[in-house]
Amino acid sequence: MTAPSSIPLDPAASHCTLVADCFEGQIDLRAFRARYPHHRVLCANPLVLEPEAGRWIFLEKFGAVVFWNPTEALLDELQADLQGLEGVGRRVDRIRDELRVVLGAPADHVGFNEVQLRELTLDRLKIVSLALAQSVALEYFEGTVREALARVQPVVHALRARGRLELRHREALKLVGFAMEVRAAVLENLTLFDDPPETWESEALARLDGALYDTFDLEERLAALQQKIDYLADAGARVLDLLATRKDQRLEWIIIILILVEVLHMAWTELGSRLFS
Repeated sequence: MTAPSSIPLDPAASHCTLVADCFEGQIDLRAFRARYPHHRVLCANPLVLEPEAGRWIFLEKFGAVVFWNPTEALLDELQADLQGLEGVGRRVDRIRDELRVVLGAPADHVGFNEVQLRELTLDRLKIVSLALAQSVALEYFEGTVREALARVQPVVHALRARGRLELRHREALKLVGFAMEVRAAVLENLTLFDDPPETWESEALARLDGALYDTFDLEERLAALQQKIDYLADAGARVLDLLATRKDQRLEWIIIILILVEVLHMAWTELGSRLFS
């Protein structure tokens, strides 16, 4: 059963500590609920759990998890739960973000390392969690695209310097395949970076979401990521074109060599017939 979205979750709380982790792959929220039904569910999509009083877990499809007031035992337990779920990879060790939320403020306010809220409702929990989840997910996608660019750029630089593709056919295809796989995975998840539906009916929640979006630089980071993805797509297409051209040139040379062999054979046959006639 979902909790009322506007009722304070813990009126006595004065602050919360948030920890956000990122996992490879995607989280099937429905499969998670079916496999681990013992968790109390406050919201189904995104999935918000209350494993114990005063602690909450926010899970998004794109592999990000936000813990509110976690213990080490809770972090380890959920990581083990996710590892047992199909489609979820390992936790990305290099990515973890933290945020402090102060409750009982005169008005909602977003700072760099601290968010102040009048009260903690389910709607506010989801909006703050989503922004933090999007930020750590973007950090993961940025690292993945950076790795793809690091493998593509030496090939591009060699093309510029020497005017030819210095890769074997299989190596070039593997490189293009890797770049295309990264691009597809990122694009599949970027469609989930939409405004939360809670902001459609509340101006206060829309302002909170906008302030969080600006603080985490989500718009600028998304735009930069999209440009890099476009570059990967263009570089991959160029490499494929060069492979096709190189293959055509090889076929042309094979045909020329075969014709030359045939001509030499005919000439040798003709010469032999004249010498021994």
